[in-house]
Amino acid sequence: MKKNEELFYLIKSLTKSEKRYFKIETQRNEFTEYLLLFDAIAEQKSYNEAQIKELFKDKAFATQLTTIKNYLKQRILQSLRNYHSKISIQAELTDILRNIEILFHKGLYTVCNSELKRAEKKAINFQQNLLLFQIQDWKRKVHQALFPQDFNTIKTIITSQKKTLNASVEYTNLLLANTNPTHFSLSHKKTHHIQNKTLKTLHIFQKQLASKNEIKAKQTIEKLIKEWEQNPELLKEYFATYFSVCNNYLSYLVYKKMHKEAFVRILLLKQKAKEFNNTSTSAALIKETLRLYNIELEIHRDLKDLHNTQNIITEIQEFIDINRMLIPGNYWLSFRFQFAAIYFRKKDYKKALHWVNDILNHQTKKDRKDLITYTYWINILIHYELGNGFTLRYLIESLKKHIKKQKNIELYEKIILKFMSKTVEYSTKDKTLSFNNLKIELEKQTIPKHVLGYIGFNEWVAKNL
Repeated sequence: MKKNEELFYLIKSLTKSEKRYFKIETQRNEFTEYLLLFDAIAEQKSYNEAQIKELFKDKAFATQLTTIKNYLKQRILQSLRNYHSKISIQAELTDILRNIEILFHKGLYTVCNSELKRAEKKAINFQQNLLLFQIQDWKRKVHQALFPQDFNTIKTIITSQKKTLNASVEYTNLLLANTNPTHFSLSHKKTHHIQNKTLKTLHIFQKQLASKNEIKAKQTIEKLIKEWEQNPELLKEYFATYFSVCNNYLSYLVYKKMHKEAFVRILLLKQKAKEFNNTSTSAALIKETLRLYNIELEIHRDLKDLHNTQNIITEIQEFIDINRMLIPGNYWLSFRFQFAAIYFRKKDYKKALHWVNDILNHQTKKDRKDLITYTYWINILIHYELGNGFTLRYLIESLKKHIKKQKNIELYEKIILKFMSKTVEYSTKDKTLSFNNLKIELEKQTIPKHVLGYIGFNEWVAKNL
């Protein structure tokens, strides 16, 4: 995103109700020129500043477009703050702290204390340590203003602040430890904050997996999930964290091929996501939902029949369409590639070809080059399976040119391409013999594991023996 496109993407991210709220709020306080600029940018499919300047060339603000755009951005952000004032406990507490600061400077210490009690209770209940530290700091300031010689109470408040700060330091240490669980050791000191406990448990879980203690690892993460579910208020407020923990557990179940248990967990998680979905965690939930879909597609790749693959693909399409502005383009490319790969493995070549063509016919310069290359490969494999000899030979030449632009053609790639070009029109009996010979040749080569993760060449050969 370029600097001059920030306002465009901000406007595009607004929901209908957010736009309505902004316009009602703005019309009461501002000149209509700002709304004209807002509407003009909202109508654009991609940001075009030259078009905006041309459209408003007769308006006075056109000569200060950068300044006006910055002002409009700040007005939108202010409107969003007001609209989402109850977006989360953190937002509520931040607003209360702003009120406390204003009240303090007005000398209204009694009202300050009333607000501080309300804020402190919420911060403790929802384990908002960083904000709790600030609340306790204002509590100390107010008490010092009222009773400057009451050092015992002030000392008690500062001691509470220190405990809160220690919990925050523990949280950052746990975040750091989870960047590389195998290289960090944690103290055995118990923690009572669920966010800290989550990070600590995930650290233990990863270390148990690394040491092949998989049964213990499963028990560890199941216990954590149960603890979250026994705290409904915290679960609702920090649902994205719970979602992430569940995704870690699902990844483990898929790794262990426990597909039935994984499917049950996925259905329960999706139900909870519908129940707790709210704007306060929308971006985080989108990220975790995409991760969940990737896990679900991995299960579908391993299933022998089509199961309900089309249903999940339709669900993913709808989800991405709704949240298009918040999802990077390469996520959609990755999902379409997975759709094509799944249908190819299940020998539904018509649907596989549909997604291959969708990718290749809508390529952009921003697309991941490796995924485009793997898509070319699936395209060739499909046409080989369909026996389209003339088309296949043309596609092989196109792929060779494409690969050469990126890197040198690997020996295993040359072997496979030569094999397909030569044997595409062989009889079934001759093909089986040829595949046996191909298997022997490929066993002498090392196909990188990351490549096999995208294109199962060895699996494809084995299926044709």
